[in-house]
Amino acid sequence: MSDGPLQSKPAAGHPTGSTGAYAVEHFALREDLRRVSVPIDQFGSWRRQILSFVLCVLGPMLCASLYYGLIASNQYAAEFRFSVRSAAELGGEEDLVALLTRGRGAHDIGSLPYVVANYLRSRNVVRELDRNGALRTMFSNDGADWLSRFDRTESEDALWTYWQGMATINVDRVSGLVLVRVRAFTPEDALALAKDVVRATEAMIDSLATRARRDALYSAEEELERAGLRYSDALRALRDVQNQEGTIDPQRTIDAAATTLLGVLREKLALERQRDANLKVVSATAPQQQVLSNQIRALESQTTALTEALTNKREDVKSAARSIERFEEGELERRFSERLLEVAQAGYERARLESERQHVYLALFVEPKKPETAEYPRRLRSIAFVGTCAFGLWSVVMLTIAGVRDHRSES
Repeated sequence: MSDGPLQSKPAAGHPTGSTGAYAVEHFALREDLRRVSVPIDQFGSWRRQILSFVLCVLGPMLCASLYYGLIASNQYAAEFRFSVRSAAELGGEEDLVALLTRGRGAHDIGSLPYVVANYLRSRNVVRELDRNGALRTMFSNDGADWLSRFDRTESEDALWTYWQGMATINVDRVSGLVLVRVRAFTPEDALALAKDVVRATEAMIDSLATRARRDALYSAEEELERAGLRYSDALRALRDVQNQEGTIDPQRTIDAAATTLLGVLREKLALERQRDANLKVVSATAPQQQVLSNQIRALESQTTALTEALTNKREDVKSAARSIERFEEGELERRFSERLLEVAQAGYERARLESERQHVYLALFVEPKKPETAEYPRRLRSIAFVGTCAFGLWSVVMLTIAGVRDHRSES
């Protein structure tokens, strides 16, 4: 028989007289080993661990299994896909489906698909769909379970929050295609809700296009009015110049003056030649020479006057060059304003024609169909999600408790 827990045989070669000292040392070692904490002791007893695991992990999983397996109502999803396109993108030889599925850069698709997606997530679409209380009726179906259905007495904000959980809207950044999926508690309600969403989307796109066409037409009208006023001002300024200069066509006046000047110069030269020829037979003081000299001086005065009328640099003297300059400025403004008026008239006519036809379309290439099977709730996935979250929370709590106990034992 053994000597008990406080006795131990001495090791071989150990002196017999030191048996008491060895027993005391061995007892102290066993006491130290008892004080060392091991992982299993940090978590407490197995009974507490099992009880906490059942309450924190298995309990939520059991509740989730009961709810999703026996209580949760089926939800049916109706899906449709569309793209927003303009009439200019539809070529005469291109097929619509090929055009919609053709890959395009993100910078080419424009912002309309994202505008539509934001509209489908907004309160406006909820207000439009619930105009007659139809949306509340669908979501508060009596056949749905109490946790899933909507309380129709709630506010519009609550309905909008509920709508965000029942509708999924995605936009493809490459092609600009929009996918919309709506859920309801019956296949008929899901299909009716999808069709209502399509109608609301088409109405919104039409309103945007109508507003854009109206704004374009209004801008074209304003531009036409400004161009007309500028053209009228240019004509008025040109008429003022004509009245001040006393002529309609200054070029003709200048041509006539130049012709007169040349005739006077020719006549002057002829008289000078005649005067020089007479000096060979008569003296310079002869009466006929005096007459020729007087005629030559008169022609010189006329030449000077005609020359000053054509080219005079004095500001206070009217000249043909200054008249031509004023006429050219007025004529240039008239031609420019006339061209602007023609462009504005063409723009207005184009805007008017554009406003009479539709340019932005909701190209629905996947129409909503009546669902046959319920896609929601995804029961197994939901139960697994609840179990994973519960297990993670339980693990964190247990590790925290173990850390606190270990800290206390060390202190």
